Amino acid sequence: MGRDESATLAALKAHRRELIDPKIAEYGGRIVKTTGDGLLLEFPRVVDAVRCAVDVQRGMAERNDGVPPEQRIEFRIGINVGDIIIDDGDIFGDGVNVAARLETLADPRGICVSKVVRDQVLDKLSFAFEDLGAQDVKNIARPVEVYRIVLDAEAPKAVVRGSMPRPTQRASTPSRRPAWLLLTVVAVLGVGVAAWSANHFVLRPDAVAPYSLQDRRMTFAVLPFQAPTDDKTGAQVAAAMTDAVFAGQERMSNWAQVASRKSVEEALSRHAAVKDVAANLNVHFLLRGNVTRAASGYNAEVFVVDGVTERVLNTRPLAVADAALTPRTRYELERALSDLTISALEAEVERARTKAVEALDVRDLSFRALVEWSTRKREQDAKGAHSTATDLLNRALARAPDDALALMITATVNLCDCVEGWSRNVEEQQAIGEAALEKYLKKNPESASMLTLKSNLYALRGRFEESLLIDEAMLKRDPTYVEAMSVKAYNLLKLGRPEEALVAMNRVREYRDLWGYENALAAAIHYQLKQYELAVQMAQTAKTKMNREDLGNPKGGAVGLTLVAAEGRLGRLPRAQAALADFKAAVPGVDTISAIKNWMHPGADLAGYEPLFAGLRLAGVGD
Repeated sequence: MGRDESATLAALKAHRRELIDPKIAEYGGRIVKTTGDGLLLEFPRVVDAVRCAVDVQRGMAERNDGVPPEQRIEFRIGINVGDIIIDDGDIFGDGVNVAARLETLADPRGICVSKVVRDQVLDKLSFAFEDLGAQDVKNIARPVEVYRIVLDAEAPKAVVRGSMPRPTQRASTPSRRPAWLLLTVVAVLGVGVAAWSANHFVLRPDAVAPYSLQDRRMTFAVLPFQAPTDDKTGAQVAAAMTDAVFAGQERMSNWAQVASRKSVEEALSRHAAVKDVAANLNVHFLLRGNVTRAASGYNAEVFVVDGVTERVLNTRPLAVADAALTPRTRYELERALSDLTISALEAEVERARTKAVEALDVRDLSFRALVEWSTRKREQDAKGAHSTATDLLNRALARAPDDALALMITATVNLCDCVEGWSRNVEEQQAIGEAALEKYLKKNPESASMLTLKSNLYALRGRFEESLLIDEAMLKRDPTYVEAMSVKAYNLLKLGRPEEALVAMNRVREYRDLWGYENALAAAIHYQLKQYELAVQMAQTAKTKMNREDLGNPKGGAVGLTLVAAEGRLGRLPRAQAALADFKAAVPGVDTISAIKNWMHPGADLAGYEPLFAGLRLAGVGD
């Protein structure tokens, strides 16, 4: 600044405009304030803050390449996780103060983080960390354990303990002090003054109003579960269920924000009424539950409650077996929480129902898209569901092309099996869905739901071995993940391994009732194993669970042919003929083996399986 004030300011603005501000938006950060040559930032997730910091420093290294040292602008970054207090949009507290001190400990072009930051991201990011030891810093009562992020090809230095020397140049030549960038990650919420940021939902200010700290959409508090006062084991189950529900809801970061356990405890110490607790925490919804004794353990009933009206929006029962404290699989709990969260989501959409579509921001557009899609699908209007959702999602992605939730829903609605029933160009739908899927996975590579979608896409395209590899990787991380088991069973069937496919399908049955398409898959597996009576039972069950559009499409509707062929194999011609009549009613004009082969989707469970067509001939279907 002392050498060329206007040129330095112009360069700093260019770095902000072209690199720093876009990166902050990309990772969901919020600029709390600027302080001349510095920024105070808030992020909803510590992983996003670290990724943003690394991208900024790497980007600055590229931008400074070839620039004379005396003309370079360099940044120091400090990152911390901690409580904050909000006052008129600004944030205060030890969480902010520690981040500021970490920034002063960083070298130019460097990043220093607290131990809690390092611990939270260590298994999620590939960066190396150098331990700089416990440091005494100004206005912080206890020493701060400091780590330096090792960027790119740097080799970690030897571990340093004790105080770290400060660069003398900073004190002796203040006019050349490097610009600094201070990032504070807000991960723990305080009582009534918690900072809430939209997780992943990045908005462009020039296109739509940015989210504010007052944005309370899809905010939750988990209240302690209740058990009979004289039941010690029930109290243990209640405590474990409270912990499990809190952890499960925290994992739904694309959808929901959860108040900290500490803030809930403090609110409950002040208020008894649900409405007052919600108001104190400034959340829209409460999750609570009761635990009661059952014949084989305990029953836990989980409720989602509207914090304003105190109305129970939905409830889900969960079974806890004897000698256990929570349901036997994470899937059972997460399925229940997903249903309850969707009920809250529907309530949020209703709150915004009077707004014109043009007035909705990215988050409301995504919320409404999912609710409209789900509702119309239940009404068996898959085409209308897709059309309505796509219009809303296109609006959302036009405003925020990298919005995680909009990308997730876009992938889901375009890669769903239901598109087979109406889409004139399934490949085009898949291409749209795949583009959104890959964009999402680039930032969230371990998302189980999106990896399942990718596995399904590979399977639909006949890439069964690659799909199976994804399934196996997910099951290695979580052996109870039933969606991966289900896709694995399909892949094994298509690879000609029906015995193994049946083992996988039976594993799914251990955890929940089979869905319509899964019953159809089970029927196909039993057919390949020549267990024709079981194939008939599964096919009939599948038909009762699938809707009209499913039964008419070339993939799901093929279960009707499995039923016809199985009855033909059993020599029950009248029943086979009745099943054939049902199939022809759902799929008019497809009444010969040749027409059936042309009609069937390559991804249908028994597509191309000659013993199926032999069974159809036994049932009286002509070539």
